[in-house]
Amino acid sequence: MKQEYLDIYDSRRQLTGRTALRGTPLPEDEYYLVVHMLIFSRSGKLLIQKRVSDKASWPDMWDISLGGMAQAGDTSAAAAEREVFEELGLTINLQNTSPVFSFRADCVFDDYWMVQLDSDDVPIRIQQEEVAEYRWVDQQEWEEMIAQRLVIPYTFQHQLFDLYRRNFPGTRLFPFGDPAQIRGALFDQDGLLLDTEAVVNRAWDAAAKQMHFADVHIVKPACLGLNRAATEAYFAKRYGDSFDYDSFLELARRLAHEELDVHVPVREGVREMLEMLKKQGISLAVASSTREVTVRDLLSRAGLLQYFDAVITGDMVEHSKPHPEIFQKAAAALGLPPEQCIAFEDSKNGIRSAYRAGTFPIQIPDQVPAATETYALSWKVFDSMTDAAEFLVKFFQTY
Repeated sequence: MKQEYLDIYDSRRQLTGRTALRGTPLPEDEYYLVVHMLIFSRSGKLLIQKRVSDKASWPDMWDISLGGMAQAGDTSAAAAEREVFEELGLTINLQNTSPVFSFRADCVFDDYWMVQLDSDDVPIRIQQEEVAEYRWVDQQEWEEMIAQRLVIPYTFQHQLFDLYRRNFPGTRLFPFGDPAQIRGALFDQDGLLLDTEAVVNRAWDAAAKQMHFADVHIVKPACLGLNRAATEAYFAKRYGDSFDYDSFLELARRLAHEELDVHVPVREGVREMLEMLKKQGISLAVASSTREVTVRDLLSRAGLLQYFDAVITGDMVEHSKPHPEIFQKAAAALGLPPEQCIAFEDSKNGIRSAYRAGTFPIQIPDQVPAATETYALSWKVFDSMTDAAEFLVKFFQTY
C-alpha cells in the first residue's frame, strides 16, 4: 500500500514545514487537516454513504457524503476535491468558495465543505474498499435514521439541512412540510398591511414628551407585535408598577387616531398582493395584536376588510405574540392547519409567533430591519410586499 504523508500544523493552523506518516500520533499542540464534504442535490436531498463492515471506526454506520485526510502539499479545497473524485467518482471545483464551517479537535483541524449538484441522478462510482453503499435522503429520512441510531453521531447532525438552506438560498427545502399544500395566508395588520407604525411612533413620541419619560426609542421596538396586556407588563417591568400606563396609552391612542381619522395609509403592494392571492384561491385571514374594533375600523376605511375571510385580534387570544396562539386561531378560522398557511409579518415577535405556530413565515420589515434570528425563522424575507408578490406569482406557477 502506498504510504501517505500528511502536513503538520501548529495551534494557529500555520504549516510547521514538517510532515508525518499517516497514522503517526501527534503531540497535543500539533494538528493534521481533515476535510469533509456535504453533497446536496438541487431538490434538497443529502448524499450519504454507508461505511464498509471492516472499517476500524464506525463500521456499518451511515456517514455524511465523505471525508478524508489532507495529504502533504494539499490545500483544504484540493484535498476535498480529490476525496470526492476518489470515493465517488465526481469532479467538483471548490476554488471560488470556502468551508461552511471548521473547528479544531483531537489533534486535527476539521473543514466541512458543501456543494450542490443539479440532480441526484448523477453517475457515482463508489470506492468499494471504503464505501458499502450510498443513497440520497431528504430531511425527514435523515432525522429518522438519526433516531434509529444508524448515523455516526456528529454533534451538528440536526443542523445540516439548515446549513444547506442558508448556503444555497432559493432551494426548495422547507422546515414545515410540503409548500405545494399552501391554501391560506395570514396577515399582521400594523406595519404590514397598513403603514400605521410610523403614525404610532409619532404618537408615542409625543405622548412620552408630554408625560416626561425617557427611553421611548428603546421601548417602541421591544413592544412591536405585542398586545395590550404584554405591552403593559413590559412598561411595568421597565418603569415600575407606579407608571400610569393607562394614561399613556389613552393619550398615545388619541394622538394616533387624530392622524388616522384623516387618512389610513396602506403599504405599497398590499392591494396587489391580496388580489393575486384571491385569484389563486388562497383563503385570507388577519392575525393582529390590535383590538378587533380598531382592526375592523381601520381595514374598512382603508378598503381592505372585504378581502379577508376571518379576522383574529389581540382581544380574542389569551397569549400575545411571540406565542403562536393568534396564528393558530387564524388558521383554524380558515379551516386550515397552520402548516398549510403563509404568515406575513413585519416584526421579530410576529415572526417568532408565526414560526412557532408552524406556518411558512414571510417577513417584510417595517420599522426594524430583519435580524439574524428572524432570517433563521423566516421562510422568506423581502424588502417590500411588491417583492413578495413577485416571488409568490412564480411560486404558484411552479406548484
